Amino acid sequence: MFILDEPYVSDLALKTLEAIRAPVLRNDFASKVESLDLNLVDGIDGDAKIYSNSENAIGLVLQRLPGSRVAAQVELCKNKYEFRRRLQPVYPDFRFMRIVPEDFDLEVDLPERFIIKPTVGFLSMGVHKVESRDDWEKVKTSLKAEIKDFRRNFPESVLSPSEFIVEELIEGEEFAIDVYFDDEGAPVILNIFKHPFADKDDVSDRLYVTSREIVEANLAIFTAALEGIGRAFGLKSFPAHIEVIRENGGRVVPVEINPMRFAGWCTTDLAYFAYGINVYEHFHRGLKPDWGEILKDKGGETYYFAMAETPSNIDRSRIAFDHEAFKRCFSRILDYRQIDHRQRPLFAIVFGRTESKDEIDRILKLKTQEFIR
Repeated sequence: MFILDEPYVSDLALKTLEAIRAPVLRNDFASKVESLDLNLVDGIDGDAKIYSNSENAIGLVLQRLPGSRVAAQVELCKNKYEFRRRLQPVYPDFRFMRIVPEDFDLEVDLPERFIIKPTVGFLSMGVHKVESRDDWEKVKTSLKAEIKDFRRNFPESVLSPSEFIVEELIEGEEFAIDVYFDDEGAPVILNIFKHPFADKDDVSDRLYVTSREIVEANLAIFTAALEGIGRAFGLKSFPAHIEVIRENGGRVVPVEINPMRFAGWCTTDLAYFAYGINVYEHFHRGLKPDWGEILKDKGGETYYFAMAETPSNIDRSRIAFDHEAFKRCFSRILDYRQIDHRQRPLFAIVFGRTESKDEIDRILKLKTQEFIR
Protein backbone atom coordinates (compact mmCIF):
# COMPACT_ATOMS: atom_id res chain seq x y z
CA MET A 1 0.00 0.00 0.00
CA PHE A 2 1.08 3.57 -0.73
CA ILE A 3 0.14 6.62 1.33
CA LEU A 4 0.51 9.91 -0.53
CA ASP A 5 0.59 13.29 1.18
CA GLU A 6 2.13 16.74 1.23
CA PRO A 7 4.60 18.32 0.77
CA TYR A 8 5.39 16.87 -2.67
CA VAL A 9 4.64 13.87 -4.87
CA SER A 10 6.46 13.59 -8.20
CA ASP A 11 4.79 12.82 -11.51
CA LEU A 12 7.05 9.75 -11.76
CA ALA A 13 5.60 8.39 -8.53
CA LEU A 14 2.01 9.12 -9.49
CA LYS A 15 2.25 7.68 -13.01
CA THR A 16 4.03 4.57 -11.71
CA LEU A 17 1.33 3.89 -9.12
CA GLU A 18 -1.33 4.27 -11.81
CA ALA A 19 0.51 1.94 -14.19
CA ILE A 20 1.19 -0.85 -11.69
CA ARG A 21 -2.26 -0.52 -10.05
CA ALA A 22 -0.75 -0.38 -6.59
CA PRO A 23 -3.26 0.26 -3.79
CA VAL A 24 -3.20 3.92 -2.68
CA LEU A 25 -4.89 5.04 0.52
CA ARG A 26 -7.88 7.27 -0.16
CA ASN A 27 -7.12 10.52 1.70
CA ASP A 28 -7.51 14.24 0.96
CA PHE A 29 -4.34 14.36 -1.13
CA ALA A 30 -4.93 11.23 -3.24
CA SER A 31 -8.59 12.10 -3.82
CA LYS A 32 -7.55 15.38 -5.44
CA VAL A 33 -5.38 13.64 -8.07
CA GLU A 34 -8.14 13.67 -10.65
CA SER A 35 -5.94 13.51 -13.75
CA LEU A 36 -4.87 9.91 -13.02
CA ASP A 37 -6.76 6.69 -12.37
CA LEU A 38 -5.22 5.68 -9.05
CA ASN A 39 -6.29 2.45 -7.36
CA LEU A 40 -7.76 4.11 -4.24
CA VAL A 41 -8.62 1.96 -1.20
CA ASP A 42 -10.12 2.92 2.14
CA GLY A 43 -8.42 0.75 4.74
CA ILE A 44 -4.88 0.18 6.04
CA ASP A 45 -3.63 -3.33 6.78
CA GLY A 46 -1.02 -3.41 9.56
CA ASP A 47 0.52 -6.56 8.12
CA ALA A 48 0.86 -5.16 4.59
CA LYS A 49 3.89 -3.49 3.04
CA ILE A 50 3.40 0.27 3.45
CA TYR A 51 5.27 3.06 1.69
CA SER A 52 4.71 6.79 2.02
CA ASN A 53 6.36 9.68 0.24
CA SER A 54 5.85 11.89 3.30
CA GLU A 55 6.67 12.00 6.99
CA ASN A 56 3.08 13.21 7.49
CA ALA A 57 1.88 9.60 7.19
CA ILE A 58 3.67 8.57 10.37
CA GLY A 59 1.01 10.04 12.66
CA LEU A 60 -1.74 8.41 10.60
CA VAL A 61 -0.14 4.96 10.79
CA LEU A 62 0.49 5.22 14.52
CA GLN A 63 -3.09 6.35 15.10
CA ARG A 64 -4.82 3.76 12.90
CA LEU A 65 -2.55 0.78 13.55
CA PRO A 66 -1.57 0.90 17.24
CA GLY A 67 0.29 -2.19 18.32
CA SER A 68 0.87 -3.39 14.76
CA ARG A 69 4.20 -4.59 13.37
CA VAL A 70 4.63 -1.57 11.14
CA ALA A 71 3.74 0.92 13.90
CA ALA A 72 6.29 -0.64 16.25
CA GLN A 73 9.00 -0.48 13.57
CA VAL A 74 8.16 3.14 12.69
CA GLU A 75 8.25 4.29 16.33
CA LEU A 76 11.57 2.57 16.96
CA CYS A 77 13.20 4.08 13.89
CA LYS A 78 11.73 7.57 14.20
CA ASN A 79 12.83 8.19 17.78
CA LYS A 80 16.55 8.81 17.45
CA TYR A 81 17.24 8.08 21.11
CA GLU A 82 15.46 4.70 21.06
CA PHE A 83 17.20 4.02 17.75
CA ARG A 84 20.59 4.48 19.46
CA ARG A 85 19.56 2.37 22.45
CA ARG A 86 18.57 -0.54 20.24
CA LEU A 87 21.90 -0.36 18.40
CA GLN A 88 24.00 -0.10 21.59
CA PRO A 89 24.93 -3.81 21.60
CA VAL A 90 26.21 -3.43 18.02
CA TYR A 91 28.09 -0.16 18.74
CA PRO A 92 28.90 -0.38 22.48
CA ASP A 93 31.50 2.43 22.45
CA PHE A 94 29.29 5.05 20.81
CA ARG A 95 28.44 7.87 23.24
CA PHE A 96 25.02 9.55 23.17
CA MET A 97 22.60 11.16 25.62
CA ARG A 98 19.20 12.78 25.82
CA ILE A 99 18.73 16.48 26.67
CA VAL A 100 15.69 18.76 26.95
CA PRO A 101 15.67 22.49 26.12
CA GLU A 102 15.20 23.37 29.79
CA ASP A 103 18.67 21.91 30.47
CA PHE A 104 20.51 23.81 27.73
CA ASP A 105 21.86 26.38 30.18
CA LEU A 106 22.76 23.90 32.92
CA GLU A 107 26.18 22.33 33.46
CA VAL A 108 25.58 19.06 31.60
CA ASP A 109 28.36 16.55 30.95
CA LEU A 110 28.41 16.83 27.16
CA PRO A 111 31.00 15.30 24.82
CA GLU A 112 33.74 17.68 23.75
CA ARG A 113 32.57 17.60 20.10
CA PHE A 114 29.06 16.52 19.20
CA ILE A 115 25.99 16.72 16.99
CA ILE A 116 22.71 17.85 18.54
CA LYS A 117 19.36 17.23 16.83
CA PRO A 118 15.69 16.71 17.70
CA THR A 119 14.95 13.21 18.94
CA VAL A 120 12.10 13.22 16.41
CA GLY A 121 13.20 15.25 13.39
CA PHE A 122 13.06 15.80 9.66
CA LEU A 123 15.65 16.84 7.04
CA SER A 124 18.42 18.87 8.74
CA MET A 125 16.05 21.02 10.78
CA GLY A 126 17.38 21.64 14.27
CA VAL A 127 20.63 19.81 13.53
CA HIS A 128 23.82 21.53 14.69
CA LYS A 129 27.47 20.57 14.90
CA VAL A 130 29.29 21.68 18.04
CA GLU A 131 33.10 21.69 18.04
CA SER A 132 33.80 23.78 21.17
CA ARG A 133 32.19 25.38 24.21
CA ASP A 134 32.00 28.69 22.33
CA ASP A 135 30.13 26.89 19.56
CA TRP A 136 27.68 25.52 22.10
CA GLU A 137 26.81 29.02 23.33
CA LYS A 138 25.97 30.11 19.76
CA VAL A 139 24.05 26.92 18.99
CA LYS A 140 21.90 27.27 22.11
CA THR A 141 20.82 30.74 21.00
CA SER A 142 19.93 29.44 17.51
CA LEU A 143 18.04 26.44 18.86
CA LYS A 144 15.87 28.53 21.17
CA ALA A 145 14.66 30.55 18.18
CA GLU A 146 14.22 27.45 16.00
CA ILE A 147 12.15 25.67 18.63
CA LYS A 148 9.48 28.35 18.44
CA ASP A 149 9.36 28.01 14.66
CA PHE A 150 9.14 24.19 14.80
CA ARG A 151 6.17 24.33 17.16
CA ARG A 152 4.33 26.63 14.75
CA ASN A 153 4.97 24.63 11.58
CA PHE A 154 5.28 20.90 12.29
CA PRO A 155 3.28 18.21 14.11
CA GLU A 156 5.10 16.48 16.97
CA SER A 157 5.11 13.19 15.05
CA VAL A 158 7.26 14.79 12.30
CA LEU A 159 9.50 17.19 14.21
CA SER A 160 9.42 17.52 17.99
CA PRO A 161 11.42 20.28 19.72
CA SER A 162 10.62 18.93 23.18
CA GLU A 163 13.65 16.64 23.36
CA PHE A 164 17.05 16.47 21.68
CA ILE A 165 19.75 13.85 21.35
CA VAL A 166 23.44 14.61 21.68
CA GLU A 167 25.76 12.24 19.81
CA GLU A 168 29.52 12.15 19.68
CA LEU A 169 30.91 13.48 16.41
CA ILE A 170 31.76 10.68 13.99
CA GLU A 171 34.59 11.34 11.55
CA GLY A 172 34.18 10.01 8.04
CA GLU A 173 32.15 10.31 4.85
CA GLU A 174 28.38 10.57 5.04
CA PHE A 175 26.10 8.52 2.81
CA ALA A 176 22.38 7.86 2.45
CA ILE A 177 20.84 4.59 1.29
CA ASP A 178 17.41 3.88 -0.14
CA VAL A 179 16.65 0.28 0.84
CA TYR A 180 13.78 -2.03 1.53
CA PHE A 181 13.96 -5.10 3.74
CA ASP A 182 12.19 -7.99 2.02
CA ASP A 183 9.77 -10.49 3.55
CA GLU A 184 12.71 -12.46 4.97
CA GLY A 185 14.47 -9.36 6.35
CA ALA A 186 17.20 -9.20 3.69
CA PRO A 187 18.17 -5.64 2.66
CA VAL A 188 17.66 -4.69 -1.01
CA ILE A 189 19.60 -1.53 -1.85
CA LEU A 190 17.97 0.65 -4.53
CA ASN A 191 20.43 3.54 -4.45
CA ILE A 192 23.48 4.85 -2.60
CA PHE A 193 23.99 8.59 -2.27
CA LYS A 194 27.12 10.33 -1.06
CA HIS A 195 26.43 13.49 0.93
CA PRO A 196 29.10 16.13 0.24
CA PHE A 197 29.30 19.34 2.26
CA ALA A 198 30.47 22.86 1.42
CA ASP A 199 32.77 23.00 4.48
CA LYS A 200 33.27 21.50 7.93
CA ASP A 201 30.40 23.52 9.44
CA ASP A 202 27.84 22.62 6.78
CA VAL A 203 25.02 20.30 7.93
CA SER A 204 22.56 21.07 5.12
CA ASP A 205 20.85 18.68 2.71
CA ARG A 206 21.72 20.80 -0.33
CA LEU A 207 23.27 18.05 -2.46
CA TYR A 208 23.48 14.26 -2.75
CA VAL A 209 25.44 12.48 -5.46
CA THR A 210 25.73 8.97 -6.86
CA SER A 211 27.96 7.27 -9.42
CA ARG A 212 29.30 3.92 -10.50
CA GLU A 213 32.35 4.46 -8.29
CA ILE A 214 30.21 5.27 -5.23
CA VAL A 215 27.97 2.23 -5.66
CA GLU A 216 30.77 -0.24 -6.40
CA ALA A 217 32.92 0.97 -3.49
CA ASN A 218 30.12 0.68 -0.93
CA LEU A 219 27.50 -1.84 -2.04
CA ALA A 220 28.98 -4.88 -0.27
CA ILE A 221 29.97 -3.17 2.98
CA PHE A 222 26.65 -1.30 3.25
CA THR A 223 24.69 -4.49 2.58
CA ALA A 224 26.54 -6.22 5.43
CA ALA A 225 25.92 -3.28 7.78
CA LEU A 226 22.22 -3.18 6.88
CA GLU A 227 21.90 -6.90 7.58
CA GLY A 228 23.04 -6.22 11.14
CA ILE A 229 20.72 -3.22 11.52
CA GLY A 230 17.80 -5.19 10.12
CA ARG A 231 18.37 -7.99 12.63
CA ALA A 232 18.66 -5.54 15.54
CA PHE A 233 15.36 -3.88 14.62
CA GLY A 234 13.53 -6.92 13.23
CA LEU A 235 12.84 -5.12 9.93
CA LYS A 236 10.83 -7.03 7.35
CA SER A 237 8.68 -5.86 4.42
CA PHE A 238 9.86 -2.37 5.25
CA PRO A 239 11.22 0.57 3.19
CA ALA A 240 13.70 3.03 4.69
CA HIS A 241 16.03 5.91 3.92
CA ILE A 242 19.08 5.26 6.08
CA GLU A 243 21.90 7.72 6.71
CA VAL A 244 25.31 6.31 7.63
CA ILE A 245 28.88 7.46 8.09
CA ARG A 246 31.72 5.36 6.76
CA GLU A 247 34.61 6.03 9.12
CA ASN A 248 38.13 6.40 7.84
CA GLY A 249 38.91 2.90 9.10
CA GLY A 250 36.02 1.43 7.11
CA ARG A 251 33.47 0.88 9.89
CA VAL A 252 29.90 1.87 8.94
CA VAL A 253 28.01 3.73 11.68
CA PRO A 254 24.29 4.45 11.16
CA VAL A 255 23.19 8.04 11.78
CA GLU A 256 19.42 7.57 11.52
CA ILE A 257 16.67 5.54 9.89
CA ASN A 258 13.82 7.38 8.19
CA PRO A 259 11.04 4.79 8.23
CA MET A 260 8.42 3.85 5.66
CA ARG A 261 9.94 5.95 2.87
CA PHE A 262 12.97 6.55 0.66
CA ALA A 263 14.66 9.94 0.11
CA GLY A 264 12.19 12.73 0.88
CA TRP A 265 10.49 15.14 -1.51
CA CYS A 266 10.65 12.30 -4.08
CA THR A 267 14.38 12.93 -4.50
CA THR A 268 14.59 9.14 -4.43
CA ASP A 269 13.75 9.46 -8.15
CA LEU A 270 17.47 9.99 -8.72
CA ALA A 271 17.71 6.19 -8.94
CA TYR A 272 15.51 6.37 -12.05
CA PHE A 273 17.45 9.18 -13.73
CA ALA A 274 20.86 7.66 -12.94
CA TYR A 275 20.25 3.91 -13.20
CA GLY A 276 16.77 3.33 -14.61
CA ILE A 277 15.56 1.94 -11.26
CA ASN A 278 11.92 2.78 -10.50
CA VAL A 279 11.99 2.49 -6.71
CA TYR A 280 8.20 2.46 -6.33
CA GLU A 281 7.78 -0.50 -8.67
CA HIS A 282 10.78 -2.30 -7.19
CA PHE A 283 9.38 -2.03 -3.66
CA HIS A 284 5.81 -2.94 -4.64
CA ARG A 285 6.82 -5.99 -6.69
CA GLY A 286 9.84 -7.05 -4.61
CA LEU A 287 12.27 -6.51 -7.48
CA LYS A 288 16.03 -6.53 -6.87
CA PRO A 289 18.45 -4.48 -9.00
CA ASP A 290 21.13 -6.36 -10.91
CA TRP A 291 23.86 -3.87 -10.03
CA GLY A 292 26.51 -5.62 -12.12
CA GLU A 293 24.38 -5.26 -15.23
CA ILE A 294 23.22 -1.72 -14.37
CA LEU A 295 26.73 -0.35 -13.81
CA LYS A 296 28.57 -2.03 -16.67
CA ASP A 297 27.86 0.78 -19.14
CA LYS A 298 28.42 3.61 -16.65
CA GLY A 299 31.60 5.68 -16.74
CA GLY A 300 32.97 8.46 -14.57
CA GLU A 301 29.88 10.67 -14.61
CA THR A 302 28.20 11.83 -11.40
CA TYR A 303 24.44 12.08 -10.94
CA TYR A 304 22.94 14.30 -8.28
CA PHE A 305 19.91 16.01 -6.86
CA ALA A 306 20.19 19.54 -5.49
CA MET A 307 17.67 21.18 -3.18
CA ALA A 308 17.32 24.95 -3.60
CA GLU A 309 16.37 26.37 -0.22
CA THR A 310 14.22 29.44 0.23
CA PRO A 311 16.06 31.81 2.63
CA SER A 312 14.30 31.60 6.00
CA ASN A 313 14.79 35.23 7.04
CA ILE A 314 12.62 36.74 4.31
CA ASP A 315 8.94 37.42 3.62
CA ARG A 316 8.21 34.63 1.12
CA SER A 317 4.98 36.23 -0.04
CA ARG A 318 6.81 39.27 -1.42
CA ILE A 319 9.46 37.60 -3.56
CA ALA A 320 9.88 35.47 -6.67
CA PHE A 321 12.83 33.46 -7.96
CA ASP A 322 14.57 33.71 -11.31
CA HIS A 323 14.35 30.05 -12.27
CA GLU A 324 15.93 30.53 -15.69
CA ALA A 325 19.01 32.15 -14.17
CA PHE A 326 19.18 29.37 -11.57
CA LYS A 327 19.01 26.67 -14.25
CA ARG A 328 22.08 28.15 -15.93
CA CYS A 329 24.15 27.06 -12.90
CA PHE A 330 23.84 23.42 -14.02
CA SER A 331 25.55 21.92 -17.06
CA ARG A 332 23.05 19.09 -17.73
CA ILE A 333 19.65 19.09 -16.09
CA LEU A 334 17.78 15.76 -16.20
CA ASP A 335 14.67 17.07 -14.45
CA TYR A 336 13.77 20.44 -12.92
CA ARG A 337 10.95 20.65 -10.39
CA GLN A 338 9.67 24.09 -9.45
CA ILE A 339 8.35 24.28 -5.88
CA ASP A 340 5.97 26.89 -4.46
CA HIS A 341 8.38 28.83 -2.25
CA ARG A 342 5.48 30.65 -0.54
CA GLN A 343 4.31 27.37 0.99
CA ARG A 344 7.51 25.31 1.17
CA PRO A 345 11.11 25.72 2.39
CA LEU A 346 12.37 25.08 -1.18
CA PHE A 347 11.87 26.81 -4.51
CA ALA A 348 13.27 24.04 -6.74
CA ILE A 349 14.70 20.53 -6.89
CA VAL A 350 17.22 19.80 -9.62
CA PHE A 351 18.26 16.38 -10.93
CA GLY A 352 21.46 16.56 -12.96
CA ARG A 353 24.51 14.88 -14.41
CA THR A 354 28.07 16.16 -14.58
CA GLU A 355 31.61 15.02 -15.26
CA SER A 356 33.04 17.97 -13.31
CA LYS A 357 33.95 17.96 -9.62
CA ASP A 358 34.13 21.76 -9.84
CA GLU A 359 30.43 21.85 -10.71
CA ILE A 360 29.62 19.87 -7.57
CA ASP A 361 31.63 22.34 -5.49
CA ARG A 362 29.87 25.30 -7.13
CA ILE A 363 26.43 23.85 -6.41
CA LEU A 364 27.31 23.37 -2.76
CA LYS A 365 28.32 27.03 -2.46
CA LEU A 366 25.42 28.58 -4.40
CA LYS A 367 23.71 31.44 -2.54
CA THR A 368 20.03 31.04 -3.29
CA GLN A 369 19.25 34.62 -2.25
CA GLU A 370 21.11 35.77 -5.36
CA PHE A 371 18.21 34.43 -7.48
CA ILE A 372 15.49 36.42 -5.74
CA ARG A 373 13.57 38.87 -7.91
